[in-house]
Order: sequence, then C-alpha cells, then structure tokens
Amino acid sequence: MHIVIFSSCCKTKDDTIPIEPGSKTIEPTHYLGSRDLLERLITIREDILKDPKACVGNRTTYAFDLYRNGHVYADLLKKDNHARMKEGLLSGDSVQWFFLSGGYGVIQALEKAKKYQATFSKSIANERKIPFTANKWGETLVQICDDIIRKLNPSRIYIFGSQDYTRFIEKTSFWKENSKGKMFKSTGSSGAYCLSPILNDLVTAILNNDLDAFDDKYPNKFYKQ
Repeated sequence: MHIVIFSSCCKTKDDTIPIEPGSKTIEPTHYLGSRDLLERLITIREDILKDPKACVGNRTTYAFDLYRNGHVYADLLKKDNHARMKEGLLSGDSVQWFFLSGGYGVIQALEKAKKYQATFSKSIANERKIPFTANKWGETLVQICDDIIRKLNPSRIYIFGSQDYTRFIEKTSFWKENSKGKMFKSTGSSGAYCLSPILNDLVTAILNNDLDAFDDKYPNKFYKQ
C-alpha cells in the first residue's frame, strides 16, 4: 500500500504539541524532485510568512498536529484515529499526507510548522485582514503538486478540502489524466464537517489495511458536499 493524501489547512491552528527530540521529520527535498520548484516553494513561503499580517508563531510542531482542530479532522480526534494515524506516519512511509496551505503552499504532515494566518480564499482574507495567497502560489503550486506525485508515484491518491484549495489539484496533469485519484470537495460553510466522517473512514481503512473497503464504499472519482 502506497498512497498520498492531500487535505486542506484550517483557521484554527494548534502549536502546543512539541516535536520530541530525535523524532522523524520531513524536508521538502523528500517529496520534490525539481530543484527549481523546491527553490520556488521556499521563496514563496518565506515571502508570505514574513508579512506581519501572517502572525507567525514562535513554537514549532508537526504540520499534522498544527491542523488537528480543523473541522474536517473532527472525527479523527473523536475516534482517536488522529493519534493512531500519526503513529503510522512516524513508523513508515507507505502513506504520505500533505496539507494544502495558504502559508506553506503544500506541507508534508511530518514537516516542521508554525502557526500562521493566510488563506487561498479572498473573502476570508478580506474579512479577517490576513494575507490572500492564492495568486502568489498560482501555477507554481499546481506544478509542485504534480512534481510530488511524479516523485512519490503512489498507487492511490485521495484529496479532501474546500474548493478554494482543491482547485490547485484539479489543475494538475495527474488529476486530469489519471484515474487513480478520488476527490472529496466541500463548497458550503458546513462542508468541512460533512467531509470529516469520510476522511475518518479513509483513515480507518488505512489503519485496518483495507483500502478496498473504502474504495467500494466511495467508488466515484469525484464527490461534492
């Protein structure tokens, strides 16, 4: 089993769980093959996070823990699957989890991360007076996501998130040309809550080593909540 998950970041970020000394961490060189895209990823991240409106925090945690209080991850916490999935990510590399992020562009679950405020949604950016970054990432993020898939070459790909985030995936070559991906997209204010039980179903299937059960339950390539 070798799968990749992409999911959205969230407004509420939790930097209270430190990375234990000596614990496994991931760098972008692990998942990007293109040196040019690696440099652009780092440059754009630095440009966004130096903006005072991004309100970057001082504490460092795993990206997987930073976003754990988001609505789409609610069922993972309630069912205790978040902790079990984190243990699985730390102990192996058969699952690669990435978060689409207004600040980081895309960030691997075991990458070091800090609190920040930035978004791909123009309306949210205006409402909260935080950086709007969709234009900054633009085609670069599309190319980065394609490069991740080329390098990791997973057997299955699952995407969860709001339309402001999933649109970067929908523009990739792998999504347009390949049938091995499934997308679960939210559009309304309650959409993330609707995705939460589906994401928990996926994690349960991964932990039980029974992805066929998940794919049988959700056989289509695209679901819209």
